[in-house]
Amino acid sequence: MIRDILVNLTQGAERDPAAHYAAALAGAFKAHLTGLAVTYELDVPPFYMGALPTDFIDQQIRDNEVAAEKAAAKFTAIATEAGVGSSVRTLSASLGEAARSFAELSRLFDLTVVAQPDPDRPGPEEVIAEAALMDSGRAVLLVPYVQKPPFALNRVVVAWDGSRASARALAESFPLLHHAKHLEVFSVRRHDDDDTTPAAADLERHLGHHGLSANLRHLVLGSGESVSAAILNEVSDQGADLVVMGGYGHSRLREMVLGGVTRDILESMTVPVLMAH
Repeated sequence: MIRDILVNLTQGAERDPAAHYAAALAGAFKAHLTGLAVTYELDVPPFYMGALPTDFIDQQIRDNEVAAEKAAAKFTAIATEAGVGSSVRTLSASLGEAARSFAELSRLFDLTVVAQPDPDRPGPEEVIAEAALMDSGRAVLLVPYVQKPPFALNRVVVAWDGSRASARALAESFPLLHHAKHLEVFSVRRHDDDDTTPAAADLERHLGHHGLSANLRHLVLGSGESVSAAILNEVSDQGADLVVMGGYGHSRLREMVLGGVTRDILESMTVPVLMAH
């Protein structure tokens, strides 16, 4: 069940797509929505501080405070318009500290929503999203920075590779999958890969015990085609409203940076993606 949702509030943008999407989602599930507004502290090495004019530092601090206040006010208006119960949490911290705090906070929410980083407007979203995905222990729902349609689950696709991360993403997505009108589950592999994904029958059995039916497919990569490209093409072909996926890639080392496929999806996603590490 989804009854408690957390969203990181985007600052400095005309529209906060994550807040709008999270509010619509909260309305659909009759969930409470909490927005986190961060006043980002200046992260300047001490030996540089003396070279910066006091007036400049004071103005930057005030600008950051105003940005957080505006984001909080905008969020409250969005939640009120959506008719959902909401609250705002505030935090004053450096970007690194804010990311760690957000990941820790996420552990006590049913679902965490973060905006996709906007390449044309550098901001904290990438660091926040990575920390939540890698360190919260929960799934994270990433919303495209160009997202305009409200929350909908007409068609959901699940990218499945049988990994721990895929299993976690699938398990945490069940409340959402039960609202999907059409469910597509697919695995991706190369021609020369051993078929190590669990048998389709087992996956179908597991979904069936949860009252879910899905179209299960295997996608074989074409020559020179990447896993991320195959996923994005499938999403486009299916006209999906949501993608559910774990971490793809061949590395078995846990890194505090996103893997290649995950980063590709994060950079190129055009619909919301529920990810788990």
